[in-house]
Amino acid sequence: MTVRVQLLLALAALLSVVSSSENSSVSSSDGFGHELAMVGLDAVNFNMQKDHLRSKEYFQVLKAEIEAVQRTLGNIESMVVRQSKVISTLQSELEMTSMNVSHLLSDSGKIYRVQQTLATTEILNDFIIQLVGKKVDASGSSRQLLVSRELPSTCAEVPERSSGVRLIHPQPGFKDSFEAFCDQEYEGGGWTVIQNRYDGSVHFYRGWNEFENGFGDLRGEFWLGLRKIHELTYAKKHELHIVLEDFEGKTVVAKYSDFRVAGPEEKYTLKSLGTFSGDAGDSLTSAVNMKFTTLDADNDTHGPGNCAVDYKGGWWYTACHESNLNGLYMKGKVEVFATMMCWRAFKGYNYGLKRSRMMIRASQ
Repeated sequence: MTVRVQLLLALAALLSVVSSSENSSVSSSDGFGHELAMVGLDAVNFNMQKDHLRSKEYFQVLKAEIEAVQRTLGNIESMVVRQSKVISTLQSELEMTSMNVSHLLSDSGKIYRVQQTLATTEILNDFIIQLVGKKVDASGSSRQLLVSRELPSTCAEVPERSSGVRLIHPQPGFKDSFEAFCDQEYEGGGWTVIQNRYDGSVHFYRGWNEFENGFGDLRGEFWLGLRKIHELTYAKKHELHIVLEDFEGKTVVAKYSDFRVAGPEEKYTLKSLGTFSGDAGDSLTSAVNMKFTTLDADNDTHGPGNCAVDYKGGWWYTACHESNLNGLYMKGKVEVFATMMCWRAFKGYNYGLKRSRMMIRASQ
């Protein structure tokens, strides 16, 4: 629009100049009008070129924007295609999942019906097993009782005359059988060893459960266990021999005619020892009627503390002891007082014995 206006103005100026030169009676010069027309045409030409350049730049910018829009549309179209594929895949998976759910529901119904059938079958099986089991238990109990009655009740009844670990059953029909070491060499044999120490390989500073059930190796150092000692001494009358040895090679024996230990309800009280004999001296009678004490079960009469903790053992402590055969294993004369395996009447409170062996034998 601007170009056209400028052309019209230039033509109007040119016509005005021509008309003026023809009608004027006095003309200044034909050359001046011509120059003026040329100047107008140059101005028009310049403006036209300027507008042409602007139009060209605008066209290039517009073209670039159109191309950018086309690229964006292309990207969007590609995204739409990809999304369509994803949606199609999801639809297929959804259809497959729906089919699987249908199959699962169908299978669940079948499983439920099978479970109902199995439950009924199991009830019948349990009933049958119970009926059969009663007969089996009855015959099994009879066989077990028969076997128990065939086992020796003490080491004195063991037919083998060699020392070793044997299975005995002090109270058939009431208590379980258990293994014990039978000494068939000492004073005619038949002795059940309830404690054996000779090298310190087994630590005896232990808690209640271990002293109750026993610990160590029956073929080495061990404590048979208070429960088993109780079963033996209450099933039959037993004598007790305690064989002691020092590190100078001297051996002595403390003998008691009627050794009995109560059950767990009385904390395995030392109920009886009978009469004493032997060359070791009596350092145990003072413990009669005392309950057994361990580091975690204080049953002694020592008010301020626990004798088992103070003297590092487990024993029928009073307040506290004249013997400590389950104390620490120390060798010979020591500076510490009464915490070692000691027997006051033999070597005093400052001497750790080399060997202690407690044995019982049925005397009836």
